Amino acid sequence: MEEELWEPPVTIGEESMEQEVHIKPELGHLVPNFTLKSTDGKMISIWDYKERKNLILLFFNPENSDDLEALAEIRRRYSEIADENAEVLAIGSGPTEEVNECAASLNLPFPLMSDESGEVNRHYNVTMSSIFVVDKFGSLRMQSPISGDLDTTLNSAISTLDLVELECPECGVPTWPQEL
Repeated sequence: MEEELWEPPVTIGEESMEQEVHIKPELGHLVPNFTLKSTDGKMISIWDYKERKNLILLFFNPENSDDLEALAEIRRRYSEIADENAEVLAIGSGPTEEVNECAASLNLPFPLMSDESGEVNRHYNVTMSSIFVVDKFGSLRMQSPISGDLDTTLNSAISTLDLVELECPECGVPTWPQEL
């Protein structure tokens, strides 16, 4: 006769200890690192850009037509973003195939990646399409949902990048003008 192993029931306290808690990144604090595969097969991490480029992280849904319009608008304004020493990393939720189709149809000058598991979205506490501006040292400088007036949101992101560049001692104004 086989002896059955008895396991104690899981208590509510133990169950809650096993759940992951993700805290929304706060302005001025470091953002969580991640590595995802881009639609062209490269593994991309935000730390690949550390101390070199500021970032716009765009979290989008490839099935949402408003998000596809946002990607097209960012493509149109990409030179403004690049002029601020920044790169765009677009992170699509959902299946890799949908993000790949999106990349093929939009011909974007910046990397698109798929967060099929939703892990990056959870770490950033993203529940809707959003833009994050991260400085070259990994600090969150702006966060905004993509809703309503996209031009206003993009203008705010580009203004934030401009301010970040001015604040940067290595890349901003080398010496402040002398008062006369």
